[in-house]
Amino acid sequence: MISLKTSSMSVLILNKPKKLSSFKSLKVIQNLLGLKKAGHAGTLDPLATGILPIFFDRSTKFIQYMPEQDKTYHAKFQLGCSSDTEDIEGNIIYHDSEQAPSLDNLKESVSSFIGSYQQKAPLFSAKKVNGVAMYKLARKGIELEKRSQKVSIKSLELLSYSYPYFDIEAKVSRGTYVRTLGVDIADKLGCNCVLTDLCRTGFGTLKIKDAITIDTLKNLDNKEKMQYVMRVEEILKSIPKLNISSTEVKKFQNGLTFSVTKNEKKEKKLVFHKDEFIGIGEIGNEEKLRPIKLYKI
Repeated sequence: MISLKTSSMSVLILNKPKKLSSFKSLKVIQNLLGLKKAGHAGTLDPLATGILPIFFDRSTKFIQYMPEQDKTYHAKFQLGCSSDTEDIEGNIIYHDSEQAPSLDNLKESVSSFIGSYQQKAPLFSAKKVNGVAMYKLARKGIELEKRSQKVSIKSLELLSYSYPYFDIEAKVSRGTYVRTLGVDIADKLGCNCVLTDLCRTGFGTLKIKDAITIDTLKNLDNKEKMQYVMRVEEILKSIPKLNISSTEVKKFQNGLTFSVTKNEKKEKKLVFHKDEFIGIGEIGNEEKLRPIKLYKI
């Protein structure tokens, strides 16, 4: 087992394989690295592959800040069919009478979703109703009304189209269901579709090239494995950085609120003393820094 005593190096970027759940993928990594405590950010369905950050040791307390970051996906859809789960793994219905949309019309529909819109979460999703995940209720045959929420499509591109398949790349905000985005694109054309493949290629500042597969990890020695373990502050570097003085460190670690340099933006901050990560704080209306998550404690 490799040593993970260097607590600042505490996140591994996994390229999750298809057909394995995020939870089972986490357990495989736990066994490979000998981790006592671990968790993952941003659940991927078994159908999906791509970036799944695995946090361990003290870094697990920072998992909650990962989902706030935008995600990028490469997704493939099949037109002319639909399913109760909006993907290829559900109960498929084929719509043989549907006409294939033209390339221009498909491009127009794809482009129209750039920006914000109200998206209805699929019934087979982790979104909760009275504390219970919708997919659990749907599996029991309980009728539910789809719940909508505002999502933001930061960028969206049609990568390829050869009927019945089309591929898109989408950069989206938290809470966006890419399978539903594809269904909505098709619906605007009077068509049906299902998701057939999904890969998360970006997560905040992370790229798919930063990720390692389980099979590759299995074939590395202990020293080589550690090359794929990153510091938690590197993973969260999209959060602005703030340096504090030696006298302010104790105040921060004792949970005290204190004034900071004027004109600092009111937002969350990665707090450092020199090059050492201390935790996450938030600057409020009175230009004071409030500790919200400590790293060393």
